[in-house]
Amino acid sequence: MRQMRQIGEKKKWLALVLTACLVLTVIVWKGTDMIKNFLSENEEEASLIIESPEDENNSNLRDTVLYYKDDKGFLVPVMRKIPWPEGRGIAKATIRALVDNPANRQDIEAMGLEPVLPANTDIIGMSIENGYCKVNFTSDFLNYNSSEEETALVNSLVYTLTEFPTISEVEITVNGKNPKNLTFGYDVANALNRQDINYMGESKGQDKVVVYYQGTANGLENYYVPMTVDVNLSSDEKITAIKALEKLVEGPPVESGLYSLLPDGVEVINVDVVDGTAYVNFTEEIRNIDDPTLSESIVKSIALTLKEYYKDNAYLDKVSILADGEEIDFDETSEDTPAVIPTFANEY
Repeated sequence: MRQMRQIGEKKKWLALVLTACLVLTVIVWKGTDMIKNFLSENEEEASLIIESPEDENNSNLRDTVLYYKDDKGFLVPVMRKIPWPEGRGIAKATIRALVDNPANRQDIEAMGLEPVLPANTDIIGMSIENGYCKVNFTSDFLNYNSSEEETALVNSLVYTLTEFPTISEVEITVNGKNPKNLTFGYDVANALNRQDINYMGESKGQDKVVVYYQGTANGLENYYVPMTVDVNLSSDEKITAIKALEKLVEGPPVESGLYSLLPDGVEVINVDVVDGTAYVNFTEEIRNIDDPTLSESIVKSIALTLKEYYKDNAYLDKVSILADGEEIDFDETSEDTPAVIPTFANEY
């Protein structure tokens, strides 16, 4: 009898051990599944946290470039300090700063700019992998009234997201589905990348450059606007830095409402890049600029335009201005102190 009782107790303990193992297995499996789901849902955060804040005072802020719209419909890049949501979700926070609502409008109204994404737009989900970003919006994303607004919101979204070094392409979905074409025909069937910002040309097939003109919405605040412009080349010509600066000198289309401050009659003789410094040689007319504020603006337009031209094929961090081959004091530039290429076109 005693032996039977011992066998029964052993079976009871064995059953308890097996039950405990089963429960532990379920917990581990569920925990693993939860971790996988968490990582999947927060893939953005893992891929975008690539730098540490510079100091304790700005420990929860990140310098981030957002593309807003001015009163003429042009997209304007503006560097803003976006709060890190507990170290995660910075791309989502950035997109939400583009949504048209009273708080976002108030943030940038002093510059005469406005948010681009339609009111009440929200993000259902986002994933980022190997440079490919997929964003799923609520149907409010489609609440706009013209082809121009449609183009602006797509370009604002794509250009803003691709400012992050971990994103090169953006796929847009609405309520979990790819709409293929938006309301006014914008093709979103495939992932989108940067292409032809603020284009006012006549043919998408022509050679183009991006030039930084200036704009103002209220006559008080000035800002720099990247515009894609056509360049007419002969069959044996190629786009050069000189061609890009010639477009800056020529100025934007009259109907654009933008402007260039380079003086009438000035011509670009040559551009040489040596050890990261672009030496820009103009004709003597460049000496006619003696207002420090104007010269500062001109140098910045030149620097931003050259930065765009050389972004893929040359290191560039400074600009020096020459008049007929002689380095001149222009704004804060001189033979000894070339102007530093700005990191951001507009800061606010």
